[in-house]
Amino acid sequence: MLKGENITLRPVREADLDRLRELDLDLDSRGEYWPRSIMSEQAYRREFHETGFWGESFGRLLMTDSGGEIIGEIMFFRTVPYMDELEIGYRLFGKQHWSKGATTEALRLLTRYLFESRNVNRIRLCIDVENRGSLKVAQKGGYKHEGTMRGCMYHRGRHHDMELYAILRTDVLSG
Repeated sequence: MLKGENITLRPVREADLDRLRELDLDLDSRGEYWPRSIMSEQAYRREFHETGFWGESFGRLLMTDSGGEIIGEIMFFRTVPYMDELEIGYRLFGKQHWSKGATTEALRLLTRYLFESRNVNRIRLCIDVENRGSLKVAQKGGYKHEGTMRGCMYHRGRHHDMELYAILRTDVLSG
């Protein structure tokens, strides 16, 4: 587990599956910017039983508050084979958890952990240009803006521009 001041990041447990699946299927709790795709029940459980939602190229951790309540999730995944980088995605399960610093803390915790535990030089975030909350999280997390990727994500019936933010190992770890 990765423990911060206000949140803990922990792996998904089998006992979490029903609740997490319920949260995942609640499209309204995804907000305006999280992808709308849905995984089948069989594929969801099979993936958990085969990987525990954790491996070298993909990992999913739950964000829990001080009382142990699941408030969100954060994940990492490989981008393209020829780049020495990972991408991080995150979301909170409901507006009641917004603007309390949980996502920024989660991003900092996972970023440091990935650089300390894996031989990767770069981590990126891809954020919808209209997602002001997530853009603030990236900046507070120490990520640097690198550019705008035009029309690269199809979501809710139209193509969206995405902001590219990244951080390097040397930005986080000295030496």
